[in-house]
Amino acid sequence: MPFVRRFADRVEKYQTKYPTDAAVITAKITAVKSIMDLRYEAASSPVVNVVSIVRNIVESEGVPSGQHALYYSFGQILAKLMFSHSGATLSKEISGLKQMWVTAYKADAAILDKIITAVLGAVPPY
Repeated sequence: MPFVRRFADRVEKYQTKYPTDAAVITAKITAVKSIMDLRYEAASSPVVNVVSIVRNIVESEGVPSGQHALYYSFGQILAKLMFSHSGATLSKEISGLKQMWVTAYKADAAILDKIITAVLGAVPPY
């Protein structure tokens, strides 16, 4: 029969693993800070690049500043899809995403196509 851990068992393990001495905690965090920073930069830079690409497109198209967030969110979701899908699945996901932005949010399809082309390289067939 498996051992059922009670709350007291969990607290005891936590207190042993993370002592209340602030110097120990600081030393642990300081030891991994350089690795943490590199991983954060590597993970966040693609999203930052997509936002700057979308910013250039919406500003060159003359989109009012109040509607920029609509296109930024589209670009960020597009980047998220590119991280998790590829091939035909990615094409179908992008097609659905574009249709949702056009019908639900009244976004300009031509601007969305420019964003897709700039981020992905080509607009998938619909």
